[in-house]
Amino acid sequence: MVSGMPHWTEGGSDAAAGTSVDTREQRLERIFRVSLLNVLLEGHGCAVDDWSLDQYIVRSRTGRSEVVAALPQVWRTVEDISARKVDPLDPALLARLGAQAV
Repeated sequence: MVSGMPHWTEGGSDAAAGTSVDTREQRLERIFRVSLLNVLLEGHGCAVDDWSLDQYIVRSRTGRSEVVAALPQVWRTVEDISARKVDPLDPALLARLGAQAV
């Protein structure tokens, strides 16, 4: 990731504007993204926190933690920690997310 430039996975977000301004909307969007990530990762024994609107902290239940730059690194880190494949597009997982959104 180029410094100051968002990762492509943030393309639909305020981060895609490339601004370094810490706006309320950016923070709310990031909080929502992290909450979705945590729903996705709960079955893998991991949780994610935001770090300064430009990185994530991946934590395991056993206390292991790692700072990563973007979503692809989140998936890889969770797979390393849990020794299980992460599929954020798994139909069963998406159905569970949809049910929680109602």
